[in-house]
Amino acid sequence: MRVDVAILAGADNTGRLSEVSDAKYEAMVEIGGKPMVEWVLDGVLSAKSVDRVVIVGPSDALQPIVDRKNIGDKVLVVERGGDLFDNVMVGLSEIADGRKAMIVAGDAVFIKGESLDGFVAMCARDPAEVHYAVVAREAIEAEFPGVERTYVRLADGTVTGGNVFMVDPPVVRKNHDIIRKALDMRKNPVALGSLLGLPIIVKYLLGRLSIADAERRVWNKLRLRGRGVIVPYSDIGVDIDKPSDVELALRMLA
Repeated sequence: MRVDVAILAGADNTGRLSEVSDAKYEAMVEIGGKPMVEWVLDGVLSAKSVDRVVIVGPSDALQPIVDRKNIGDKVLVVERGGDLFDNVMVGLSEIADGRKAMIVAGDAVFIKGESLDGFVAMCARDPAEVHYAVVAREAIEAEFPGVERTYVRLADGTVTGGNVFMVDPPVVRKNHDIIRKALDMRKNPVALGSLLGLPIIVKYLLGRLSIADAERRVWNKLRLRGRGVIVPYSDIGVDIDKPSDVELALRMLA
């Protein structure tokens, strides 16, 4: 399966990363002499399954990165919108209907091309309209010991949300209200479960909720074919959003 990619790199540096960098944008926080978004772009470009890349963010900062790589028209920079979901929509507007779109966080600096290829292959084997990568806690801690992540305890195991998901662009446009809410609640499992109803929350609190349960509920409630994909790629599960993450990246990448 061939895919196009939208890298989301639109956040201002007004959160915890501002404690360690005076860069204007999070995507431009440097790790080992390279802005974070360039680490992500290099990983994406090394994936064999990727055709075209759209980077959504401040074009004045991002375009020079693309220009100096001399990669022709494979990468397009488009100006960011408002919040995270707006930037998703900006990116998808540049990807043709009928193409699979892989959304990648602009701070996922550890991303490797072979991991993205593996995720694409797993999605192709189990077709759906939306695929969301999740990573087992054991895989994260084996490669990134001590890293702080938000984990959820499911019947399938303890997992964290990945920094990659795959969508059919028309499906996102059709379900934009619920997907916007889901993105807003992505770091609060109970709030996220509330979108799917009380039985899902109860199962989650009891540790009995499975990915298959959530998939069935999404279909019954939204008529949307979603899949949670447990991937063995720890690099998909770690991003950079606080000073300790920067220290980790400097140790591993610089």
